[in-house]
Amino acid sequence: MIRRLIAACVLALAVAAAPSAQTEEVVHTFELRDGQIYLDGRLLPDAVPDGLDLTGFAMAPLEYSGPLAPVLEIDGEAYVLENERLVTMSESSRPGRGVYIMGDVAETEAAPMPEEEVSPIVEAAYMRDVASRDGDLYDRMQEAAAMQTESDALAARIRALPSGPERTRLRGQLRDLLSDLLDLHHEIREGEISVAAQRLDAARQELSDRRDHHDDIVEGRLRELIGGQ
Repeated sequence: MIRRLIAACVLALAVAAAPSAQTEEVVHTFELRDGQIYLDGRLLPDAVPDGLDLTGFAMAPLEYSGPLAPVLEIDGEAYVLENERLVTMSESSRPGRGVYIMGDVAETEAAPMPEEEVSPIVEAAYMRDVASRDGDLYDRMQEAAAMQTESDALAARIRALPSGPERTRLRGQLRDLLSDLLDLHHEIREGEISVAAQRLDAARQELSDRRDHHDDIVEGRLRELIGGQ
């Protein structure tokens, strides 16, 4: 069995205000090496909870700062680093917060996972994210899935019928159903575009803030790397 790991970041309880000229934003480095968790190059001996085996996983160092905290999604279970220890998302102080993929995907075996196995995992992760941030959009997506199942079943009935009034009636019913389904897909897409636009605006603002405090960030990182001297 191929196990999967995704490195990501999650928003903290409250988005911190933009750093002022007197505030230095500290950039942290999160790493997974040889089954152990490292923060800023320092081993966290108690970070991995009992029963969680990270042997064989590898990932590139993940840098984060401000209102973000690192997350590992391991075989479909999300773990957040809190107080220098990995805890499940449901047990953390950040349940329901949006997760932003920033790291690499690693496998414990060289063989790639078949697409038919990858797609459900990706889809399930996306649906969890939608459910946590927009209940109405999630409900519309669930409705669309039910309508798709209904249309597939109705199409199968039509294909099995000979030409005649019943086939004609069901064909018209299927056309109406497909029209409603297309309208619903358009609504869902509009909702997804709106969310993407909001995230893009937030990312642009964060980049602008970081550029405004470039020197403060560099000085803070410099002191962190050389031990505050």
